[in-house]
Amino acid sequence: MTVSFNNVMTVADAERLRAVRGRVWQHMMDHRFAGVDPFDGLHSKYTGSVILRHRISRLAWLQAMKHAPARIRALAAIPSMLNPKTLALMLGAGDGVPVSDWSASGAAFDGAKIASGLTRQLLALQNPDGGWGYPFAWQARAFFAQGGQSNAIVTCFVVDGLLNGGKLPPDHSALQAAAMFLRRDLWRDPSVTGADGGYFGYIAGADAEIHNVTLWAAWILWRLVPDNSCSQIAIERVLGQQRDDGAWVYGKRPHHGFVDGFHSGYILDLLHRLDDAGWPGLQNAMDRGWQFYQRACFDDHGLPRSFAGKNRYLDSHAVAQAMATLHRFGAVTQARDVAQFAIAPLFDHKPGVFYAGQGRFGKDRRVFMRWTQAWMVWAVSIMLDKEIPGGGRQER
Repeated sequence: MTVSFNNVMTVADAERLRAVRGRVWQHMMDHRFAGVDPFDGLHSKYTGSVILRHRISRLAWLQAMKHAPARIRALAAIPSMLNPKTLALMLGAGDGVPVSDWSASGAAFDGAKIASGLTRQLLALQNPDGGWGYPFAWQARAFFAQGGQSNAIVTCFVVDGLLNGGKLPPDHSALQAAAMFLRRDLWRDPSVTGADGGYFGYIAGADAEIHNVTLWAAWILWRLVPDNSCSQIAIERVLGQQRDDGAWVYGKRPHHGFVDGFHSGYILDLLHRLDDAGWPGLQNAMDRGWQFYQRACFDDHGLPRSFAGKNRYLDSHAVAQAMATLHRFGAVTQARDVAQFAIAPLFDHKPGVFYAGQGRFGKDRRVFMRWTQAWMVWAVSIMLDKEIPGGGRQER
């Protein structure tokens, strides 16, 4: 049995959300889906060869730009770029609602035509190795990724979007090329690496283990190649990394020992999708994970935290993921309250933007095309147009 979310939303609530989505969508269309990103700082025109040459200087500059206020980022002259993940979210990646399926979006709105155009764009952006990547170069503590370099997360989101909203069959040549990329370049086989294997890396040549990355790749590879030998090993490894309190830390490196709201939501959503698809033995992990998520990733008012147990910066991305995960697990009243809350401090109707977040010193007025705009459109569309999975999990 399914329950419509609109059963707990008034007509006025729905129309308000629809108007918000329309304004943000118009902003995205006006900019042709291109914009700045929290992680694009290495593309500032002031990033000289000395900064780009060294790992520490790249990391320091990237973090400085990531946290810089809007005025400083504007002075840094970082160019707008088209991100494949933005387009994938509009095609319903992450079990969202493809633009072709949006309800009541206006007489001049041709969702099917838009979805077809986004599909063509994504196919044109595929790399020769079969994957997709962020358009910018970026430095993590564990590895450096070149601009456009294929990575697990962007590839998985794009494949998910192409399957969901692009309506491509799993045996499409572009999707099978992506499956080959995941298996050939990212799989860390236990037969080769021993106890340190059985997971998917983020990029080719780097072995950092990140749990949501492994689960995403396992899920997508299973959808494309159901009889592959990697997905079951990877899923069991992720399940084995769940803590006694129900949480998953970000990854295995010492600096990956944090728990944040949106990656916790990623893992829960993926386990739920696997469970719906018939993967056995997931209920206990989902229940424990859900209980932790509710207990630690929301404050006393039911509003999402960016990091578990910490009431500090409120990130639009965490808000968007919370709306979707609450909706998926049937906590419909709380999902509605989060959606209504998000509009007041984070949305600016005149330019049609969601701001990056809110912290101790007030509103963070930065606008990121992927991190804020695309994710919030994705989340609002789920609230408006997606039915809630049944199975007795509503409002638990």
